[in-house]
Amino acid sequence: MDKSVDTTPGLAAVRVPDDEVDLYNVSEGGWYAVDDEDKVVLGPFESLGECDRAIHERVALVSPSPAPVDRAHIS
Repeated sequence: MDKSVDTTPGLAAVRVPDDEVDLYNVSEGGWYAVDDEDKVVLGPFESLGECDRAIHERVALVSPSPAPVDRAHIS
């Protein structure tokens, strides 16, 4: 496994070679997003760039949006 730099907390992009697919319970080699326990969450992807984009999209979908801030009204 070639681990890249963590792109977001909790998920990292890793390259799983064909001879290590059984270690990750995947059917083919490629780039995958794995969690802190090395469990595959997304993939396979053909490139690190594709994997990184998918990680950022997933984080954007599952992260809570900031609460709207109301301005105080002066009467």
